Amino acid sequence: MAEEPGFDSQVTFLFVEDLARSAAFYGDTLGLELARDQGACLIYKVTDDAYLGLCNHREPDPGGVIITLVSDDVDEWAERLTAAGHTVEGPSANERFALYHCFVHDPDGYLVEIQRFDDPL
Repeated sequence: MAEEPGFDSQVTFLFVEDLARSAAFYGDTLGLELARDQGACLIYKVTDDAYLGLCNHREPDPGGVIITLVSDDVDEWAERLTAAGHTVEGPSANERFALYHCFVHDPDGYLVEIQRFDDPL
């Protein structure tokens, strides 16, 4: 049996109404280290392998969460998920955020992103 692809880290993205206000809370108040500023999204380091992303979104949906699993094996994950009967969007490159990713919904409808940063965190 072939070795299964693995994950390197995890990012949870929250869609926020006011990016500066949220950055002050997570960065200043909670003391999280800013790992990457993508303009519309800020990614904070929570632990060595876990991150919190804040993305500016005009009309935030409190349920608007993306679970992001970071892996160099995006294509393998897309193939595995498709073979298991899931509908996968991508994989595709996102030049704006310098990453390569695919998306799938979990059984409860949550959006799961599997991505590779072209410039690793």
